Amino acid sequence: MSKKGKVYLVGAGPGDQGLITVKARDLVSSCDVLVYDNLVNPAFLVEAATACELIDVGKAPGRHTVEQDKICKMLVEKAQSGKLVVRLKGGDPFVFGRCAEEMTVLDDAGVSYEIVPGVTAALGCAAYAGIPLTHRDYGSSISFLTGHEDVEKEALRIDFGKFAATGGTLCIYMGMSKLEEIVDKLIAGGLPENKPAAIVSNGTLPAQRKILGSLGSLTALAEEEGLGSPAIIFVGNAVGLAGTEDWFEARPLFGRRFVVTRPVGQNIRLKKLLENKGAEVLELPLIKILPADDRKLVAEAFAGIATYGWVVFTSANGAREFFNLFFRAFGDIRSFGPMRIACVGETTASVVRDYNLEVELIPSVSTAEDLAQSLVATESLDSAHVLVITGNRNREILVNLLESVGHAIVDTLSVYSTDFSDVSEAVALQDFREKGADALVFSSSSAALSYVEQEEDLVLEKDARVPILCSFGAQTSATLKENGLSVDLESEKPSLDSLVDSLVAKFGRSS
Repeated sequence: MSKKGKVYLVGAGPGDQGLITVKARDLVSSCDVLVYDNLVNPAFLVEAATACELIDVGKAPGRHTVEQDKICKMLVEKAQSGKLVVRLKGGDPFVFGRCAEEMTVLDDAGVSYEIVPGVTAALGCAAYAGIPLTHRDYGSSISFLTGHEDVEKEALRIDFGKFAATGGTLCIYMGMSKLEEIVDKLIAGGLPENKPAAIVSNGTLPAQRKILGSLGSLTALAEEEGLGSPAIIFVGNAVGLAGTEDWFEARPLFGRRFVVTRPVGQNIRLKKLLENKGAEVLELPLIKILPADDRKLVAEAFAGIATYGWVVFTSANGAREFFNLFFRAFGDIRSFGPMRIACVGETTASVVRDYNLEVELIPSVSTAEDLAQSLVATESLDSAHVLVITGNRNREILVNLLESVGHAIVDTLSVYSTDFSDVSEAVALQDFREKGADALVFSSSSAALSYVEQEEDLVLEKDARVPILCSFGAQTSATLKENGLSVDLESEKPSLDSLVDSLVAKFGRSS
């Protein structure tokens, strides 16, 4: 019996990754086919499964990737072939999202579907710009209008003059190309020129910009500020109550763009720290982590696992891969034995603690040298058996210090290898080439070497912002400098929090 397909018509929200629903995110990560529009945040594409088929059908004024009837036909065909299809749309699928057309075609074809609502752009943009849409004394209704519903047609389809008499707040989608005409028709319909108005461009994103003014001045203000699509136009008395406090735009790294180069799936905490400060974060993975291939060595280490006095984890990657291998060999954490545990830093320790194991030692500075010195200073290691969990590119200084200074008997177990990722496959590569960034952030020497190897693939276009190079610590800085590159910013301490603090100090807005 063939697998039965299904289509999900899903709203991705106005742009901010945090505004997509939990159900929508789960569907994106589990679908077979992801059909998406140009207003969908590219970061969502990274969350799709490796085998997922990504299809860009983005529509914008003056550009059509795929015509609407072909999109509908594609959804039917993919579902009928047994695929789970997500049709991902910016905002909410039922608010100017052509959802009704696609739903009708699916009905006619007998294809099963579900609709997953999203935060529509007007609501998201207004909230992030601090613009109230209703107030019991100034406006108790909201009208959603479109200035350009069919991107193939040039003429306005809405009689804006009639809506001037409705009162409340007007939220006008896709109206920037016809802004002057819309304003003229609203004034001709009876709205006074001093009616409060606003435009929010790229709402809920780090590139958000807004203007507040009167309806009569709106066209000139938009031209003066260079505001363009995508944007929402707001008109109404409640709009005039917009606060002066910009909670979204006032964050210290608002408007800044940073490129993080860690492996796929390992940027979550750094990305969140930077985004909470207002930054836009692009992911260009320059390295990838591969599991160990020396099964004999792993088996030998696990055979004598209970004989070690200390196990030392030199990285979070090493800790993750070690326990992946451990639970293939043993079904019970009690097989781990009575050994004590040392970790190079808090990030690594958090991986170990996930298994309810206590970490006895973490150095104050997250380096191999400090880890070794802390171990030697803690107790006598003379003839003690120590197992050091490493990767294929780890430095030998930790082992040398433990053996020469601590007189320990050290075994090393390489549980993963680091290899260069092909940056040409990164989802954010074209965005980086076109717009650039404020800084490229390197958290390891491996990422720095990969950058050197693939620098030709990262050449920026003419008007792109040229980034400085930012290093996680001294060893990474040394690697960059050895390859003739200038390090403009180095984290004071080798930790993510210190790295973010350094970026805020360099690029942050003064309070």
